[in-house]
Amino acid sequence: MNNSSSSSRDNNTSNSLSGFENFNEPIFKFENGRRYINNDSIQYLLPNDDDEIDRLQMQHYLLRYIWQSNFSAPVKEILRCGAKVLDVGCGPATWTLEMASDYPRSHFIGIDIAPIFPSEIKPINTEFQIQNVTHRLPFDDNSFDYIHMRLMLAVLKEEEWKSVVLPELFRILKPGGYIESHEFDFRIVNQGPCMKILVEGFIQFCKAKNMNPIVCPLIPGYLQENGFVDIDTLKNSGHYGSSAGRFGKLALEDFILVFDALKTPISSILEINNEEYQNLLDKLQEEVDTNDTFYEVYRFIGKKFIPEN
Repeated sequence: MNNSSSSSRDNNTSNSLSGFENFNEPIFKFENGRRYINNDSIQYLLPNDDDEIDRLQMQHYLLRYIWQSNFSAPVKEILRCGAKVLDVGCGPATWTLEMASDYPRSHFIGIDIAPIFPSEIKPINTEFQIQNVTHRLPFDDNSFDYIHMRLMLAVLKEEEWKSVVLPELFRILKPGGYIESHEFDFRIVNQGPCMKILVEGFIQFCKAKNMNPIVCPLIPGYLQENGFVDIDTLKNSGHYGSSAGRFGKLALEDFILVFDALKTPISSILEINNEEYQNLLDKLQEEVDTNDTFYEVYRFIGKKFIPEN
């Protein structure tokens, strides 16, 4: 990684800290050479350092390739005319920035618990805030035309999905507006023995924190329970490994990077040492090619009903 890129990120971070409530506490903590949010009330499982930003950006391009689009909700026309859009858990804001460029008449607000989004060099139709979606958000009722969120399964507790986050997003969505949630299904198909061990460790790790990594089958029900209508579930898939070409290699790289970042907690759950854990990761390439391993991703879309006059 070049020094100018790292320096730019540091500057963006230092200029984005006004959203933290306690200025006496350091914003970040470092464990095993990785940087994390220094807030025990926030249960985000992964780091938020430069390596993680690079992974999230790679993951964005992978998902865009799988879907051949950045969204599936029927909002293209309102985006062209000028809409107010919220990106929940925007991370480094790759999706937000692309959408802002594609739809210059719309206004995009990205929120995240970590200040890893751009603070200075950004399109005029974007803004970013440090916000926790499990708390009440500083937006008026009925204020957004479209709300986008992606890969929150390692962020939200199962109860928060249905009782905290979706009710709050329903509140701030305009009648007739759309919500779209993109999620990864951890019921990976044709897993080999090494992947099965790692995935089971991840599931146990999440469940210990009251998170459900197999939340995909439940999201349509959560949307319905919270008053959303016209709910649509779209499914797509991608393969791991060299047999699927460049994007299969990227998918496996993404998987390995996630599990490498979670090496300490998952190896503890599995009761294996670092060498044994690394051996599992090293065998994945051959294993996924042999087993034709693939994964499924979902887009869940809901509409806020328009009250009758």
